[in-house]
Amino acid sequence: MNEPRYEANVPGRIDPSETRLRLERALKELDQILGSGADRAEVPYYGPTLLASMSAKDQSMALQAEKARYEEKPEDSAIHFCITSAVALLEVSQALLNQTADPTPQERQRQMQTLVAYTKTAGRSAYRAASILTDHSPAGPA
Repeated sequence: MNEPRYEANVPGRIDPSETRLRLERALKELDQILGSGADRAEVPYYGPTLLASMSAKDQSMALQAEKARYEEKPEDSAIHFCITSAVALLEVSQALLNQTADPTPQERQRQMQTLVAYTKTAGRSAYRAASILTDHSPAGPA
């Protein structure tokens, strides 16, 4: 397998209006790939906040449901999390393009919180995909 290449063919100046349109199209396409809400429920994920609100028994059942699904269909689960990560990163780009020119301190803080939330989602989703694939690689967990 080839190593990913990180090359950018970015012109000196990004056209915000064209980029906004392209981001919208990309998000719509990825949303269609992910499917409806019912399809998304097939790949369970219980984040730390949700797990903390559960009883020990419910936590155990939730984690077992995650593990069973990931073991049953690791590739499908990894694809789901890769696309989820891509969506979150596109949302970061959208938020950056849509920032107000001269935000108030409160607006700036809210913007940064949004960017951080999307970026964390992207990172966690990519990490989850990598973990699922690592657990199912021929060599076993790294």
